[in-house]
Order: sequence, then C-alpha cells, then structure tokens
Amino acid sequence: MNAAIREQRVRMATAIGEPERMTSAGFPLQPSVYAHWSTPTMNQSNSAAWVTYTYASFGSAAAMTALGIWGIPADLWVKGYLAMAVVFLVGTCFTLAKTIRDEHEGKRLANRLEDAKAEKLLMGIDRT
Repeated sequence: MNAAIREQRVRMATAIGEPERMTSAGFPLQPSVYAHWSTPTMNQSNSAAWVTYTYASFGSAAAMTALGIWGIPADLWVKGYLAMAVVFLVGTCFTLAKTIRDEHEGKRLANRLEDAKAEKLLMGIDRT
C-alpha cells in the first residue's frame, strides 16, 4: 500500500473520531467513512393532536357500531353474532396493519444490507 494513501486513510479516521485499526500485516484498515452515512429513514413522530384524533375516531366508530347492533330489530343471537363479527374484524385489521408494517420495515433492512454489501465490495476494489 502506498504510504500517501495509508497516511490519508489515517487522517480520515482521525477526522471522524475513529481510532486507527491495523491489520495483521501492520497496515491500517480502511476507515469506515460510510458507516456514518445511512439511508434516510422516516422516523416521523406523530403530533399529539393526530394521536388524539385517531383514538377518538376509533372510539366513536366502535360506539356507533355497538349502538347500531343494539338498536337493530333482531333476535339476541343475531346481535351477538354481529358483535362477534365486528370484534373479529377489528382484531384482523390490527393484525393486517402490523403485518404490512413489518414487511415494509423488513424490506428497508434488506435494502440497507444490500447497500452495505455493495459498499464493502467497492471498498475492496479501492484497495487494489
């Protein structure tokens, strides 16, 4: 390895606050400059007003559905069946939303791992 390149890598590592790491042959490793760069993520936090709105809308929808089931002119067993169907529907909606979110986040992680592998390959090419 060229001494100028080695010195430049040591300066880069020092500039970003990394200690100098050495290989078994005594050469400094490529500083992980790219470790500090990451794909922008959407760490968006919701406002308190939005969270309150979502709780209130869920509560009002559940109350209106319960009121509708209670007021329908039908036998008690029909009302019970409708109530159980609504409870099951709400549970599966939560499960579906969680599954979709988990799939999305899993794809984001897979994309980051692919990007990291590509960067590692590019850094390996840079060393030769």
